[in-house]
Amino acid sequence: MKEFWRRLAQRPLLTFEVVLATLFITILSLASPLFVIQILNRFVTYGFSGTLITLTLGMLVAVVLQFVLRVIRTRLAALISIRPDLNLAQRLLNTLTRSKSLPLSNIPKPRLHEVANALQQIRNAYNAAGITAILDAPFGLLFVGAAFYLSPVLALISLAGIVFSLVAASIAMVYSRRVAEPLQNAVLAHRGQMMSLVNSPDSVRAFQGEAFIKQSWEDQAGLVSRLFQRDAGIKEFNQSLTMSLNVLMTVALYAIGAMQVVRGELSVGGLIGANILAGRAFSSTTRFVQTVYLINKAERAFGELKKIFRLPVERGGGTTLSAYRGNLEVSNVFFAYPGNPVSLFERVQFRLQGGQSLGVIGYNGSGKSTLARLLVGLIEPGRGEVMVDGVSLRQVAPHWWRKQICYLPQEPSFLNGTIRECITMVNSEIDDGALAEIVRMSGLRSFLDRSPKGMETPVVNGGSELPVGIRRRLALARSLAVDGKLVIFDEPTEGLDEEGCQAVYQVLNHLIRSGKTIVVVSRDPKILKGVDFVLDVGVKPIPRLIVAKGQGSGRLVELDKKATVVA
Repeated sequence: MKEFWRRLAQRPLLTFEVVLATLFITILSLASPLFVIQILNRFVTYGFSGTLITLTLGMLVAVVLQFVLRVIRTRLAALISIRPDLNLAQRLLNTLTRSKSLPLSNIPKPRLHEVANALQQIRNAYNAAGITAILDAPFGLLFVGAAFYLSPVLALISLAGIVFSLVAASIAMVYSRRVAEPLQNAVLAHRGQMMSLVNSPDSVRAFQGEAFIKQSWEDQAGLVSRLFQRDAGIKEFNQSLTMSLNVLMTVALYAIGAMQVVRGELSVGGLIGANILAGRAFSSTTRFVQTVYLINKAERAFGELKKIFRLPVERGGGTTLSAYRGNLEVSNVFFAYPGNPVSLFERVQFRLQGGQSLGVIGYNGSGKSTLARLLVGLIEPGRGEVMVDGVSLRQVAPHWWRKQICYLPQEPSFLNGTIRECITMVNSEIDDGALAEIVRMSGLRSFLDRSPKGMETPVVNGGSELPVGIRRRLALARSLAVDGKLVIFDEPTEGLDEEGCQAVYQVLNHLIRSGKTIVVVSRDPKILKGVDFVLDVGVKPIPRLIVAKGQGSGRLVELDKKATVVA
């Protein structure tokens, strides 16, 4: 409930207006039982039409006023949560976009997907209906007070029903909390299994994965089913108990009230009116309990969000250089993944002057892509420094640094958008002429010409639906949109046909002639033939740096004159 009170405290004037409207609505709600009492005690007894007309008109006025106040209160209550909900969503966005890559990648994907559900659960708990339900609860005691005026005994019965209902709800929520965490973990595990099936349909079929996955699937599905049944049983028990308490309270009210009527201590109208008042008070309690249950779920959702919010984020500021000259130095860099006692590499050391090139080689898993990510600043070394024009990368502003790099990752992925947006989101100011040249150089033109929507072709699911070659060409075009002084390509020709490779070679030659500093991870001998240095990270624990003999002609790769580069 801390979040509920915090939201109210943030908008004190608005909260006061909602509370005041709730008070008037509660007072107007007393009109209904009073109308019944007066009709039964006065009109039925005396049959005076004027009394009936006056009471009916008064009741109609009360109904209209109550309707208007409820509409106004709902709109005011909705305003209380708008700002906190937007702030929470913005905070989550900032965390996901600015958190350091390594800690974020350690969180299971199903748990990250659950974050969107967490936001929705919080919105459901603290929406206008939830806020008014909580505020209605204490004012429900006014109904008990009015019943006390009619009959103290009946008021005590009503109060006892409310207390028993609250106690039953509290016990149910305690048991529900015990089920909640194992249920969530089981659902996430089962969802992860589902995602693996959806993402790898060919593996399931081509490699007979059905038998392998069947047992774990059945175990997980059974556990989720049992926990869901247990949770549903707790809810059903609580609801049934609440309904039973309401019925018992009504029976007790009428039984004891009837005896009071016979003894002349209470009128028939008073008996019915007291029952209406007790029902209103109990109804407020029921709504309160339901809302508290939603708030309880929202608190668990807050717990999940807090785990995300605790992720370390990249610094927002830092040093920016007036002009990056392309100098890059790596000094005694050590890196090991968290939880892994063995370092990936140690004491990596090399220096590149602006315009020089470095090839990175090594066996699979030796740390080639990790080194590329270190240079981009996506992850940080455990020890040592990466220096750019003599300034430590730890001090450089990340946002500025990424604008200096043409980066092509080994496994490119994209945000949902069009091909145009995927290329230009890194540089929204690029003009159409430069964009057309980038498309030509990356070899995308023929694909776009065949696509009905051209540059507006949608890219979804991270680009996984695109052919591998087209996805890598698109990633190449995206990297060229930056026009940075440093080029970092990770396996640029992997997965490409001959035409695609020729496009990459042409791009590399263009970049080296433009004076770019180039770091290229590659096993392509045509690329490695022309670099100035080769770093072999397959040599452990200290990678070996080899001074290579460059082409000396402004080329990294000698193009195959017989091959045709797609323009």
